Formats: sequence, structure tokens, C-alpha cells
Amino acid sequence: MVLPPKPLAEIYRIADIFNSYGNWSRAEKNTLIPLRDGEICIIRGGQFSLMRQSDRLLLEKSSAPSVLGLARNLGKSQFAKLQADSECHYQLIPFDYFMQEIEKNHCQLHLLILSSWIINILCYREEIMIGRNSFSMIKANIDCLAAMDEFMRNRINVADYIVKKTNLSRSMVMKTLSQLRSAKNIEISKGKLVAVHHLPDTL
Repeated sequence: MVLPPKPLAEIYRIADIFNSYGNWSRAEKNTLIPLRDGEICIIRGGQFSLMRQSDRLLLEKSSAPSVLGLARNLGKSQFAKLQADSECHYQLIPFDYFMQEIEKNHCQLHLLILSSWIINILCYREEIMIGRNSFSMIKANIDCLAAMDEFMRNRINVADYIVKKTNLSRSMVMKTLSQLRSAKNIEISKGKLVAVHHLPDTL
């Protein structure tokens, strides 16, 4: 299963509708972006991490633009928290107003494409994480890193990313990465993923 590409054109179109809505807020690096029940969060600038509240498992590491809260579940259940990995600019928009403006601007198809992508991401996460052995999870998350744009990938430590995404022990992750580097399957420089040549099915 291939990581589905982010529908940037649709996200930009949706975000453009709310360019003049209220004031944009700013979150400093390593601070939390507030998630409130019944509000949509539009990330306008910066990089962020979505983490599971119970154990800080990394659910998603991404960059602007992004739209969160379409399931109306961000603030209510408090299952996740959003942390700024760099200075972030964002908007919080009431859900009902958000949907009214989507309809008013005839962007239902854009929203459908975005929602479908989110579902595909969830399916991809299940495919690579549930019922898999440790090497399969490490391999899949290397592929996730490789699929990121170079600017973002160069800001992420490979081992840290995999440990946070999988909750595997750091020693196991470091040992596996070392073996893959020795076999010239991957290239890592200063902790950052430089290239992926070929990842074996087993190690």
C-alpha cells in the first residue's frame, strides 16, 4: 500500500475561504495548539505533531496547510493533542460556520476529497502498524519519511521518529537502522534520512 499524497490543492481552496475570518493565532515551538470541541483547526503555517494523549504515541507529523477536526472529535474526547514543532499559525473556526461557508462557496467536493484522504491515511496506518512485526513497522515508517518533502525530512531524526511512531525500544530501532545502513539499504547523515535504495522483506 502506497502512502496517499496530501490533497494540497483542495486544502488550499478550503483554507482560502477563511482568509478574512477573525485573527490568526500563533503557537511557539514545542507548545500545544488548543483543540476545542466543535471547532475546526486550520494550520496556516509551520510543522506540527498530532500525538495520542495517553502515551504520546506520534499519530501524524505534518506541515501546513492542514485542516483538523472534521469528525468533531478533537476537543471532546481529548484522545489527542497537537504540538507545534516550529512556530505555527492557525485558526479555530466554529464547525457549523465552517460547513455553511463550504456550502456557500460550493466546496463540497473539495471537502469530500480531503475527507477521503484522511480515511486513506487511517487505513494506511492500520496496514503498516496492526499485527506487524517490529521490522515491518520500522520499514514502513522509513518509507513514510522517504515520502516527505526534503525540507521537512531534513528536520526529523530518523530514530526519534520511528520510536515515537511505534513505541518500539530505541535499542531495537537503532540496531535495525545500523544493519540497514551497513547493507547499504539506506543512507543516514547526522541522524537524518538521506536516501532509501532498497528495503528487504526481512532482516
